[in-house]
Amino acid sequence: FKGDNLVAEIPITPEEAVLGAEIKVPTPEGQVAMKIPAGVDSGQSLRLKGKGWWKASMQRTDLMVTIKIVTPKKLSDTEREYYQKLQQASTYNPRKDLEGMRL
Repeated sequence: FKGDNLVAEIPITPEEAVLGAEIKVPTPEGQVAMKIPAGVDSGQSLRLKGKGWWKASMQRTDLMVTIKIVTPKKLSDTEREYYQKLQQASTYNPRKDLEGMRL
């Protein structure tokens, strides 16, 4: 719970995080479709308005979906090949702002 809202951590693949996706998310009343925006970060929260618990005032709380990007532990040869090609072709550096920084 976060305040009155229900919180759920939902795992997604790296591909879903980069490209965006529509996934199924469990709610108290069953699964609902949720759009994951392209470029979502692990730990980012998305709101499903009115999909949480019922409050005593007969109003629905929101469901706060916390994104967790999970990586596959076992890759097929084809998957490994594509990840290696992507790694070689990528110009993105998430640590660029840390270059030259000291702790």
